[in-house]
Amino acid sequence: MTLLCGEGCAVRGVLVVLGLMPLAGASAQGLPWRHDLTPADTAVAASADVPEVARTNRWVLGATLSAMPAYTGGTERSVGLRPVVAGQIGRWTVSSSSARGLANMAFAGGVSTTVAEAGRWRFGLGARLTNGRRSADDPGLAGMPDIRSSVGLRASARYAWGDGWRLTGSVQQDLLRGQGLRGVLGVGREQSIGYGWVLDVGGGLNLGTARAMRTFYGVPPHAAQTGRPAWQPGGGVESWFWSVGLSRALSPHWRVAASVGGGTLLGDAARSPLTQSRTGYIAQVSLAYVGW
Repeated sequence: MTLLCGEGCAVRGVLVVLGLMPLAGASAQGLPWRHDLTPADTAVAASADVPEVARTNRWVLGATLSAMPAYTGGTERSVGLRPVVAGQIGRWTVSSSSARGLANMAFAGGVSTTVAEAGRWRFGLGARLTNGRRSADDPGLAGMPDIRSSVGLRASARYAWGDGWRLTGSVQQDLLRGQGLRGVLGVGREQSIGYGWVLDVGGGLNLGTARAMRTFYGVPPHAAQTGRPAWQPGGGVESWFWSVGLSRALSPHWRVAASVGGGTLLGDAARSPLTQSRTGYIAQVSLAYVGW
């Protein structure tokens, strides 16, 4: 699955079940699958990259409580409450985060739209704020330069087949700060399990170009310290990830959802001097009001 060729091609992303954009924002780098999302994007289904068609315009207002690593590869934990705000404006879906299962729709975070459909295929395009990182987020980052939040342009595709299964892929290019191209390949399934509950499980791979990997896992010469030598990673597979989520309608308008997920760094990301733990986990619970 090493689909990278230098900085010219990569496929990166996420596959988790719930999420809010405020979580992946400028204050936390997130998990091994959370580089392109801001502090509100802490849990999403890969299928959220392509908004689903809804027969009625909907909007969502709620909150998510989450626990996650302070930065990918770190050991410090971050717990926070973040808002979920989403809705539709014509053909465009606008949301503060990625979220699935809260409105029978998939929100990709930022602004997104479906640009083409062909049989079981659906293709989407969007833009979103990307995640930053501060050296103050974790003692392991002391002396490292901050990574500023930016804007990413995202293209995605989804293939759906029977019994709730889906294949997803996306690429996201940083537009403002030269943070490279990232991608994701994922597979998942959504299944009703009775009593109104819906189960969503998934997994996949995150990838990145050499520039993207250097942004989050590289150590420039001026930041090298004893026990943290200079490090210049190459492009390739960054991590694999999994997620399990549950969602349920409590009433015609209220929705509840919860998810757990994990990711394991691979290759140069795992070997980085910044990586204190190859494996990270996230858990979160969301409650939202859906209007139409």
